[in-house]
Amino acid sequence: MLKRIRAKLTRILNAPGVVTPSRTLIPAGVPAAAAKREPAPVVVYFERDRNQRLIERVRELLESKQIPFRALDISGDAATLAFIIREAKCEDEDLPIVFVAGTPVGGFNELVDWDVSGKLKTAVFGPSGP
Repeated sequence: MLKRIRAKLTRILNAPGVVTPSRTLIPAGVPAAAAKREPAPVVVYFERDRNQRLIERVRELLESKQIPFRALDISGDAATLAFIIREAKCEDEDLPIVFVAGTPVGGFNELVDWDVSGKLKTAVFGPSGP
């Protein structure tokens, strides 16, 4: 009986369109190379009422490139601020700081450098990108 259950479970898990931790969802009939990958997470850490102009410029750049991002206000969160400063090797005056897939990019100027060099598109969408 256990063998039948295991065989049925294996058939279900190997069916087209089933997502398991080791597999990604690729519709049946679409070659794996043609399937688009999910964009890498982009997070912008900022403090409310500090460097508003830079926050807007970062937002405008990411939106113009159609890069989905999450903006997190870390005002009053000393632990998160300490983490950002440590990981991005910056000062608290340097906020907003952008992270792509957990990798610190830096502030607005560094984000522009990544964009101009093509590194931002590759980091977010992969080498084939949209």
